Amino acid sequence: MRYQAADLVRQSMNVIAAGISKTNELVTSGLNPLSRTRVGRLQSAALRTGERLLRHYPKRGWEYDDVVVDGDKKHVTIEVFQEYPFCKLMRFRRDGLSDNAPRVLFVAALSGHHATLSKATFEEFLPDHDVYVTDWTDARFVPVSAGSFGFDEYIRYVTEFLEHIGRDTHVVALCQAGVPALAAAAVMSESQSHARPKTITLIASPMDIRVNARIVTKLTKFLSLQSLGAVALHKVPVRYPGAGRLVYPGALQLGFFMTMNLRSHLESHRQFFASIYREDVIAAARHVAFYDEYYSVMDAPAEFYLETIEKVFIDQQLPKGSLMYKGERVDCSEITDIPLLTLEGENDDLVVPGQCSAAIDICSGLPAQLKESAVQPGVGHYGIFNGEVFKREVAPRCKAFIHDHR
Repeated sequence: MRYQAADLVRQSMNVIAAGISKTNELVTSGLNPLSRTRVGRLQSAALRTGERLLRHYPKRGWEYDDVVVDGDKKHVTIEVFQEYPFCKLMRFRRDGLSDNAPRVLFVAALSGHHATLSKATFEEFLPDHDVYVTDWTDARFVPVSAGSFGFDEYIRYVTEFLEHIGRDTHVVALCQAGVPALAAAAVMSESQSHARPKTITLIASPMDIRVNARIVTKLTKFLSLQSLGAVALHKVPVRYPGAGRLVYPGALQLGFFMTMNLRSHLESHRQFFASIYREDVIAAARHVAFYDEYYSVMDAPAEFYLETIEKVFIDQQLPKGSLMYKGERVDCSEITDIPLLTLEGENDDLVVPGQCSAAIDICSGLPAQLKESAVQPGVGHYGIFNGEVFKREVAPRCKAFIHDHR
């Protein structure tokens, strides 16, 4: 009932937002003599800001513009390479790409946002890589008949995707995806699978949250799975295909993310208001592009949410060596020939420096010459994935690591 009530409120807010948008069209119309005055610009800024705070944000599309290679534009072909109930494996390949180009599987986080949030991240690799992405499905659209999805299923999906893509595939895991991705590599290494990753890059992944403990780590000491389940888990309303499925609503996760950086988000919206008032189209467009994606959230299966909280944040099972997969212990010391790179943001307040690079020690069987780690100055959690610093410094480092270990 709580989810259903919230969904009804969201629908009503969408109607109000549509009305505000229509009002703004009248305010900014060329027929309105006040439209270009200070009063008109102030009204428009208030209406645009209010409308964006109230409306619903659906999942964004995967369309990519042509990429430029050696001065020529190349079309990017998009296909669903493999599909499971809870995930589509997407493939992005530009025209004319060599058959020898490195294959890269980006394992996206399943933590409230769609994989499209990192669309610009993947775009940096399109000119010279065959790109694959795990596009997790919003759990509210997965029928109950499809069964449950927990931590084991996540690991299984990664291993089967790698087997389907084929040998010599490089893995880049984003944020929360790092733990199950490394676990999948360990499982495949132990079985000597021909499809085990060629390299692994972990970006801002919570591999061991005991390292440099800060607020997120300290909060886990007060977590109870029972109380979390009572507060955070809700049944999908009847109007969705996943009616009756127990989920962790994306709106709750968005609220957590917003609270962690509330001052920054408030300042961003203040600047948006100011950019509309100043008629700064470029600045307003940047804000819109980011928040159209950031506000678009998805529900996570209840099983995966609770098991992630328990295994990664409460018990830290992977670094302690107690993580189980299909009844067997996951042993990261089995990873002996997969080069590992960890990347962290200096100002990351969600996965603080040291928590991702802890994977270096977790993979105790991997020779030192196959391990690299770096902390990117001046960026936080989102900046290590996206933005100008990512394009200029982080992405080239990732690509160089892949190239060095082809």
